[in-house]
Amino acid sequence: MDVHQPWQPGETPDEQDARRQAYERLSSSARRVGLSLERLSDLLRQVATNEAETRRFLADQVYGVPDELLDDLLRVRMADQEREEGTE
Repeated sequence: MDVHQPWQPGETPDEQDARRQAYERLSSSARRVGLSLERLSDLLRQVATNEAETRRFLADQVYGVPDELLDDLLRVRMADQEREEGTE
């Protein structure tokens, strides 16, 4: 069954293929448990909305950086933490 697949700008063909496979697994699992694809779509949309709201909160309220810098900031902070834990 064909499911609308929200490709992200800049995704490579490998990333698109991985996303397609993940959506196929999700839709197959939903069918096995009797969940309609419409309900699955609603749930996935809710997850995406929650993720966007969480990112916005972290960027604005916790770290005070623009959203586009949030991933980089978190990678640097995690690397710093790993180094600190390795020197203790």
